[in-house]
Formats: sequence, structure tokens, C-alpha cells
Amino acid sequence: MNFFGIGFPELALILVLAFLVLGPAKMVDTAKTLGKAMRDIQRAASEVPRMFSLEEEPKKEPQPPRQQLPEKPSGDQNDKPVPRA
Repeated sequence: MNFFGIGFPELALILVLAFLVLGPAKMVDTAKTLGKAMRDIQRAASEVPRMFSLEEEPKKEPQPPRQQLPEKPSGDQNDKPVPRA
């Protein structure tokens, strides 16, 4: 078991020291508080990707239709190629 880079022997030592320092009653309260904090952190962390996915989809405003340019008359002199010297 590898929890945050801490193996089982190290984790057991930390729990025994916490039990000795805090005592049984205070350790239960501390564990409850730590559990609630971890749950809140996980909930907030799961909401972050959802918030970014909502921000990536901006609302698209409808664009006005484009105006078409009038067609040139087919007999116009400007349609002939210009000779190059």
C-alpha cells in the first residue's frame, strides 16, 4: 500500500503517534474534521473540470445575413484582359 508516498509502516507509526498526542476522544473529532475537509476538497476538485467545460462553450450570437454584391453586366469593357507590354 502506497498512500501519498507513505508505506504501511510509516502510516501506522503516524497513527500511533497521533493517538498518543491527541488521545482517543480528540483523535475521533480530528478524524471527523479531516474526513469532512477531504470530502469538500474532492467535491470542489470534481467541479473544476465542469466549470472549465462550461466556459469553453461561449454563447454564439446569430450573425446578420451577408449582403450580396450586385452582378456586373456581361458586356462590360472591364471584363476584357489587359494586354501587357
